[in-house]
Amino acid sequence: MEILIDGIKGFQFSNSPNTLQSALNEIMNFLSTQQLAMVKLRVNEQEVYPGKSLESIQDMDVSNIRTLEISTYPIPQLVEEGIADLELYSPELSGLCREIAQVFQSENPDEGFDPFQKLSAIWSEIKKREALIINLLSSHVTEENPTIKMIKEHHEDLNRVLEDAYKSLENNDCIGLGDLLEYELAPLAEKEPEIVSQLKQLVLQYISKST
Repeated sequence: MEILIDGIKGFQFSNSPNTLQSALNEIMNFLSTQQLAMVKLRVNEQEVYPGKSLESIQDMDVSNIRTLEISTYPIPQLVEEGIADLELYSPELSGLCREIAQVFQSENPDEGFDPFQKLSAIWSEIKKREALIINLLSSHVTEENPTIKMIKEHHEDLNRVLEDAYKSLENNDCIGLGDLLEYELAPLAEKEPEIVSQLKQLVLQYISKST
């Protein structure tokens, strides 16, 4: 098995791994000591994505792996860029929710469907950035950290309301979708800037100090 990290060969395992996951565990531990995050993974020249794509092959025997290619990015820079994006976009969410709610409550409610899809995509990206930063903080703070717990509970509430919103969308229930946007999603959106602020404090406390 040939290991390439940012195109460079030479990584040596301290213990011979049996599976892809055990190989990745040691590589990730090494990257962590270098303040690097894995941002791309290719196995046998095929790109592998986080989630089900990786889960489906994590038990692959290393004898079946010819090449393992990893691309990295400096953790401090990755986190800094993530926080900057969150600070830019999260304050807009509550206003967007109420604007789209007004469209659904107007004489032309169908005009709200496309803006709602765009809002959902923006919020999905915000959640991904927050989850990424939490993951990068995991070597410094546990899930019991008050800020981490608060963000995860917020994401659970958001997922529940978004699920209800998608059901309203599927049923063309414009009134119900407008109500969800105004009375449930907008209040959740108002919490985002404070969430980002607290997440930034954790980053400044742990990641910035470790560089």
